Amino acid sequence: MMTKETSHGGAMPDAGCARAPGVAKTGSGAMTRSQILLYCSSCIVLVVIGISLLMRIASVSPQFMKRAQTPQTMGRFAPIPMGGLYGTVSVRELVNYYLENPPPAGRPGSARPLPKVGGC
Repeated sequence: MMTKETSHGGAMPDAGCARAPGVAKTGSGAMTRSQILLYCSSCIVLVVIGISLLMRIASVSPQFMKRAQTPQTMGRFAPIPMGGLYGTVSVRELVNYYLENPPPAGRPGSARPLPKVGGC
């Protein structure tokens, strides 16, 4: 059985696979300076193209931004589907319920104030 040398100095059994005729023996796999520059520049170009396409998809019209920044009255919001037994509930009903029944302070499961660590 034939063996071939590996890069770490050991020997491996040769599988007997021959290279196709006309295929040159590859060296250590090191890239030349021009190949490195071509690879890096093509990666940068592809990233810039991808970001520009994603920015176009994510952008909104100025009219939509103006409408989103304008405060709305409670009556203009669509009813919120609560599912199950409750069906849909208007925003006005939810706000009224919260004002009439605020969450108890200090109850397990309620939000606790975050401890201050250093600083102000």
